[in-house]
Amino acid sequence: MGRGSAKTTDFQAERLAEIIFDMPGAPLVWVADTFSNLTSNILPGVLEGLERKGLHEGVHYVIEKEPPTYTEKEKEHLPTWLKPHFWKPFNRLVSYKRTIIFHTGTNIRFGSLDRPSTLAGSSYVYVFGDEVKYFKEEKIANLMKAVRGYSVQYGNSPFYRGYSFTTDMPDVSHIGEYDWILKGASAMNTERLTLVMQAGLVYNQALHEYVAAKLEWQRTRTPEAEREYKNKLRTARLWRSRWVELRRLPETATFFMLASSYINVDILTAEWFDDAFAEQFSDYKAAILSMKPTLEGGERFYANLGERHFYYDGIDEEAYERFGLLEQEDSRVLRYCNPQRTLSLGVDFGNMCSMCVAQEEPRILRVLKFIYTLSPESIRQLADKFVTYFAHHRNKYVMLYYDRAGNNYRKMGADTASQLKHAIEFDSNEHPTGWSVQLMSIGQGNIGQGDEYIFMQELLAGHNKYLPQVLIDAYQCKPLKASLENARTRVSKGKICKDKRSEHLPVAELPMRSTNPSDSFKYLMMTPPLIQIVKGSPRSDIIYEPTFG
Repeated sequence: MGRGSAKTTDFQAERLAEIIFDMPGAPLVWVADTFSNLTSNILPGVLEGLERKGLHEGVHYVIEKEPPTYTEKEKEHLPTWLKPHFWKPFNRLVSYKRTIIFHTGTNIRFGSLDRPSTLAGSSYVYVFGDEVKYFKEEKIANLMKAVRGYSVQYGNSPFYRGYSFTTDMPDVSHIGEYDWILKGASAMNTERLTLVMQAGLVYNQALHEYVAAKLEWQRTRTPEAEREYKNKLRTARLWRSRWVELRRLPETATFFMLASSYINVDILTAEWFDDAFAEQFSDYKAAILSMKPTLEGGERFYANLGERHFYYDGIDEEAYERFGLLEQEDSRVLRYCNPQRTLSLGVDFGNMCSMCVAQEEPRILRVLKFIYTLSPESIRQLADKFVTYFAHHRNKYVMLYYDRAGNNYRKMGADTASQLKHAIEFDSNEHPTGWSVQLMSIGQGNIGQGDEYIFMQELLAGHNKYLPQVLIDAYQCKPLKASLENARTRVSKGKICKDKRSEHLPVAELPMRSTNPSDSFKYLMMTPPLIQIVKGSPRSDIIYEPTFG
């Protein structure tokens, strides 16, 4: 489904609202690619969608809390089907962490593929997943093995052992995107599903007629009206049984829908589409029109970037367990972050401020975290995010690398680099934070795109023994990963340049769709010593070793 089509807030939330009534007490699971994406983007969308459906926190569900208890007398006016499940999950919960419990007893656990422990050791009867183009097929296949059990209680539900997966169109030419979800198209039996829909429409009409007949009987209380409404009830039940029977057929197990962003045009507005198409960005056909991507004209700017540059085990599971679903994690969850060692920051300023946080190891430069702000947020907020996330980092010394433009007006104290330095060292009330920032790019010359292209070819090839091995946390640096993978070349005046048209996208789309994050990576990597090595002058005193112990 196209970008902005309300995949989470509408489609997924609607399905969740149906399931909590159809399978009261049942255990469900919602999976995301990363925990940070789950808590920052997906969970707020789920809660917003539930609110739209009339389900309110504290009334219809609780988050990471023990549900309320009621006596049988207090439940005597509840519908018969709800009484045994009212706030009572059928499955035994040993912890309420990362779990939402509904008033029907249905409970949904939230987890992510970068935190295997959040999903381990349980059985579920239904799975939700969003942005599944970032899911490795083998990882989601392992999770689907946990969709089992409870057949006696829920086997008659058409939702039993089902799943709802949504995403925008995957582009397998981008590292880290997978198109296994498209297999659903060939698994769908259109003829049988049409029968399901037709039976559902008849059932819906029968329900309307039953309700109208019952209201007429309640008004008149005549024998004829009573016979009529009971006949309508039998008809409705008959069509419901037919509808349910059709839905449980193996041939109707898969429904695959391909839709563009235009399904939400009333909300997005025509102006949104005009802005998206104005620059003819390379991904608009896939991301908005849901068309399968075709080979692009420009080559990848970071042509030697590959899977070997990313790692997927960067989370310390034990440290992670201290954080709840509504809490913000910090640097203590980073497996490879040494709190005793110096941090290096690569920063790009603009309407999107990007920050790569890295640490040096013997022969390795490891990018641990990517932090960003979007306009109207700026330097103050970027500094606050860094200081908050790395509050428990003991070594408070930072080396800051940035664009030469960041030095402009330095003597006046108005340059962006000095502003960031001050914002990290002092909070908004001018109280010292304990951090000390060293500006590393003072006096450094401009880094041209042609020079960057040549440098990155050499650095990422991995053949130069004088250069560090680059490792990037694929989950903690998701926008950076996307930016490096998607950046394309263009030729201007006979020179290779980076195609930066994506930086004119709407601000909200810059993190995952623009080249902005890749520029912060450039400043982090292209330090004078490493530039000198690439230029062919590897002296013994600049053979790559960590700068600080």
